[in-house]
Amino acid sequence: MTSADDTPVADVAVAGPTARQRRGVLFGLIGVLVAVVAGGFWLTREDPPPPPKPDIPLDAWAPYWALDDALPEFEKRVGSLRDVSPFWFNATGVDSIEIDTNALDEGLDEFFEIAADAGVNVVPSIIDAMPAGSMAAIIADPVTRTQHVETIRSFAAGLDVAGIDIDYEQFAFADGRDTWAATRPNWVAFIAELGAALRADSRTLAVSIPPVYDAGQTADSGYWVYDYGAIAQHVDRIRIMAYDFSVGEAGPIAPLDFVERSIIGAIEATGDPEKLVLGLPAYGRNWPNGETGACPASELQGRTSVTARSVDALLELRGAVPVFVPETGEYTFDYDLEVTDGTLTCTQGRRVHFVDGDGVRLRMDLARQYQLNGVSLWALGFDDDAVWAEILPTVTALTLDGVSIDRGSSTQ
Repeated sequence: MTSADDTPVADVAVAGPTARQRRGVLFGLIGVLVAVVAGGFWLTREDPPPPPKPDIPLDAWAPYWALDDALPEFEKRVGSLRDVSPFWFNATGVDSIEIDTNALDEGLDEFFEIAADAGVNVVPSIIDAMPAGSMAAIIADPVTRTQHVETIRSFAAGLDVAGIDIDYEQFAFADGRDTWAATRPNWVAFIAELGAALRADSRTLAVSIPPVYDAGQTADSGYWVYDYGAIAQHVDRIRIMAYDFSVGEAGPIAPLDFVERSIIGAIEATGDPEKLVLGLPAYGRNWPNGETGACPASELQGRTSVTARSVDALLELRGAVPVFVPETGEYTFDYDLEVTDGTLTCTQGRRVHFVDGDGVRLRMDLARQYQLNGVSLWALGFDDDAVWAEILPTVTALTLDGVSIDRGSSTQ
């Protein structure tokens, strides 16, 4: 092979390009160089950051049984909340609303003091704590219905709170589906009367109710006894309880497709996403999952609860590794529990499903996607730093310097 140094000068001259050709080659090389440099730039440049997520109002429930953990967090996070709902008031009769006997008075007082200092809206939840059918009977009679409305109105005035959250779940989970057709119009009449009474006192009305999946009244329509469409004009907010998907048997708490179906159904029924607030679970459940050996029945554990705050301790105790399930937006794990009464010994399998900070973020994203008027955390005291790390960057903060935030529109 002949090297370039061995090539005769004449051969080079004959084979060399003309001046025009040389300029063309030069410009071609420059073009290639520019293309390579530009290509390298596009290959090595960092992608632009995603646009910030729109802010969304944050509400929360505060159950009495989690107050020991909730109060320190509440004091730190209260500026991020729009409405907060103490969850320890029970409707025990047509004219009686009582503090749950298991709630500790000192914690309740501290809660109200923190809320008052921060200026957050306190919207107590009132729970139907009566036997099955009792509340349905109260709201079926116009006389007792009005009496109950006035009881709630006086209760709100006595506490001087911003509003009331009605959480009457006995209709859905205790009374029986065969009662729904009769209860449905009575519920609407009750909410209409209560909404007008509270509005006259410059207070708001929220309802916390299980989901519907469409505007119908079929077996596939969800909890249609609550008539989302008819009550929407009488309330300030409907809090969609889009969780508790699995209760009796092990399964996801609030799978993403179920949450989205609940949102779509509520929008279809009301026609107004501005009335809707999505409930955010920050908890899980721990179910029995089979047994090996002869188990002492008295020592077996049934279904228990975990929270985003408590689950890490359980994982460490049992040496378990959680697995994230993208389809549900939740974590799950299994472990074995040795059970004995000194005579009989067996192994009980356990299965846990839970929603953590990642899951909270995914559900908040759905609320934003469908332009709902907020999310509501279930619950203060169940949360941990990871949950708040997902919530805080994109919630509408309450300012304490005299500049108020939009707390949502009131019913006109």
